[in-house]
Amino acid sequence: MNDLYAQVKAELELTRTELEEGLNRTSYYNREKLNQVDHHIQAELQDVKRTLLKMDLGLYGVCEETGERIPTELLKVVPTVRTLREAEAMTQFPYLVEQPLYC
Repeated sequence: MNDLYAQVKAELELTRTELEEGLNRTSYYNREKLNQVDHHIQAELQDVKRTLLKMDLGLYGVCEETGERIPTELLKVVPTVRTLREAEAMTQFPYLVEQPLYC
């Protein structure tokens, strides 16, 4: 888990930086055009920040509802997953579980 943890944390920190930079665009044209997707970027950024905080607190991979461990294979797919219920929902889409986002 330590190798997975280190890889995921590095990827999440990079993702956080990219999302923050995306929200700080300065071009008026781009800003006007992309305002429509900013709320999606902000939601993703919040997920990433929450996950990084959980890592710092030693709570990464723990279901927020039950306190049980979320399977590592599912954390590889979506490292920001918060609950076993969310993780189980992902298994309904096998193509997601077969293609990890990180690692």
